[in-house]
Amino acid sequence: MFKTKILIKNKNGFTLVELMVTVLLTAIAVVSIYRGYTAFSQAADAQQQVMEMQQNLRIGMSWLIADIRRAGMNEEGDDVASFMCDEVPTNDTSIEFSMDLLGGDIVGNDDDDDTLTDEEDESRIGDGEIDDDGERIQYYLAQSSVDATTNDLIREVWTAGAYVTHTLITNVEALDFVYFNDTEAELGPSLPTAAECPYVALPGFAGELSLKGDELQEVDRVEITLVVRATNEDLRYNDNVIYSNLRGTPLISNKADHFRRRVFSMSVQIRNNI
Repeated sequence: MFKTKILIKNKNGFTLVELMVTVLLTAIAVVSIYRGYTAFSQAADAQQQVMEMQQNLRIGMSWLIADIRRAGMNEEGDDVASFMCDEVPTNDTSIEFSMDLLGGDIVGNDDDDDTLTDEEDESRIGDGEIDDDGERIQYYLAQSSVDATTNDLIREVWTAGAYVTHTLITNVEALDFVYFNDTEAELGPSLPTAAECPYVALPGFAGELSLKGDELQEVDRVEITLVVRATNEDLRYNDNVIYSNLRGTPLISNKADHFRRRVFSMSVQIRNNI
């Protein structure tokens, strides 16, 4: 008679306690990885925003400084080139200035109507006029077409008898200028009359222009302040900072939102000492 062996498999598995411990350890590991990734992602995003703002400040300021330093440039001893009454009807602070560079004649023509030939123009710096290409420049803020809550920094250069517009940087919230003469006395602030600056009568002009009359010829130094903001909000960040110019005048106060901002100020000595 044959004996039958019955093989009984070991049916022992994970106990409920072991399963719970495994799930708990796995959850802790997943949460730790997620928190690490989130912290890294948030830090990278914040750093990207800072880099974006710093780049905007660097580009905007480099153009402003290079151009304003040349304001009033002329070698003929005349007063034709100087800071000018702003002709941009905007509610934002703006600046306009001119310089008398080389004559603008094309060979064989007297295109700038200064009665000089192109050879005579080329032999001198300045032709007594500011109607040649590049001899007038203005900066101002214009509302962004992408985000109505912020502005673009606009640079306009006189070309072929009219201003040609270029957008330098975006996400600008404040642009401020303070003017000084050669005795370090601040020029303005005061609202010019229509006679002193005829552009004040333009519709929409709010009167931020602080120079008038003879002051336009007296500028020796300009303090520039730019305030830029990040493109995107960071809900982990609250901005309650007061952003001011070098005089301590507030430009933006207590926005109480979630946008990061940076402010940068620079003093520019007018090279040509108008």
